[in-house]
Amino acid sequence: MTTLPQWMTADPLPSIWPEDRYELRCALPEPFFATTDRYHFAAHAYEAAHRISREGHAMEIQVIRLSDGAVLFDHLAGIDRPLNEW
Repeated sequence: MTTLPQWMTADPLPSIWPEDRYELRCALPEPFFATTDRYHFAAHAYEAAHRISREGHAMEIQVIRLSDGAVLFDHLAGIDRPLNEW
């Protein structure tokens, strides 16, 4: 009897992607309503929030750090923490 290699077994493989650390939430006009995206890297979440804000289509934009629930960016509340605090 031969043993199957690890990649041929039914056991799930560990993810190659790092866990997400930031959640970007947007409220958009109809027909899109609300979207949620997650990011691992602070710079990517920061850039996405600022890009969406510059485009001016979103009614609400918020970025939350998942580890502690800190709000790092909130368009309506005027919260815009510098990238080094993310």
